[in-house]
Amino acid sequence: MKKAQAYDSQSFVLPVNVSPRVQFREAVRLYLLDCRYRNLAPTTIDFYKFHLQAFEHFMDHFKLELKTLVPTDLSQRMIHYMMDQKLTANTINGRIRTCQGFFKFLWQDGLMETNLADGLKVIKAHNQMLFTFTEDQVRAVLEQPDQATFTGLRDYAMMLVLLETGMRVMELTNMKLSDIDFQNQSICIPMGKGRKPRIVPIQVTCLKTLIKYIQERGSLPFDEVWITLNNKPLRKAAIEKIVRDHCKKTALQGVRGSCHTFRHTMAKMYLMNGGDILTLQYILGHTTLDMTRRYIEFFGNDLHLQHEKSSPVEFLMHREELNDEGEWK
Repeated sequence: MKKAQAYDSQSFVLPVNVSPRVQFREAVRLYLLDCRYRNLAPTTIDFYKFHLQAFEHFMDHFKLELKTLVPTDLSQRMIHYMMDQKLTANTINGRIRTCQGFFKFLWQDGLMETNLADGLKVIKAHNQMLFTFTEDQVRAVLEQPDQATFTGLRDYAMMLVLLETGMRVMELTNMKLSDIDFQNQSICIPMGKGRKPRIVPIQVTCLKTLIKYIQERGSLPFDEVWITLNNKPLRKAAIEKIVRDHCKKTALQGVRGSCHTFRHTMAKMYLMNGGDILTLQYILGHTTLDMTRRYIEFFGNDLHLQHEKSSPVEFLMHREELNDEGEWK
């Protein structure tokens, strides 16, 4: 059943007597406008825009037109085209999900007679490796910023917050002074992935560093926490480059130096230190346990070693073999 329009003032109609490219781009414009009406996150809209631009290249390659597309152009030709380009399964599925939403919109709003993507299914994706810093690596990275300078203190505080909370880089970028609860030692993330808010705890070391940085930051007419030397809010790309540059200085081996590696490292260290998976799910902002369980799968060997040191049965049955520090003799 087609939906009733939620915005009576806007009548969506595709232009006629124009080139196929112009017609397709107008359809994309209307879809992205609908995404904004639905208050989707800017990053989500950018994601759709990127994949629809790639879909336009696919249509140009095969000289296809929006008005003459058939379902097999999506389910077969598009999939094979992306596989021939050796795109990853995640990229292919991103294109598929974008097309699912795009063609469903065109059908529901009467711009196309059928939903061409109705039978389009995502492909099976193999789990990617989750790389993390070792303890020595993360210590080395955190030692790179010169905390005697403003930028060094800022960079150290940013990376400490990433490691303490596991927040995403966009969440770090959007962090506001008003999000920090100094009394309860927590940071509010008002709009995480999926626009779901959450409150993540921070401990004394991270809190003290944040307070020191904020004192150096001083009073400004905006609420963003992270700023440049020119007193402008830092943007996502700048933060990503700052973290990459500090990681490069340590000549890391076998791991990518990125903000997201801090997120994976936080998850691993949290579990290794006895944290429970349900609390980790909430802290990381995962909608379901599926993603959080991946950490258990990938870090299984490390967790086995941790369990060996803290096994309740071994402790109960062989307590006399422990030394005064609680370690095995």
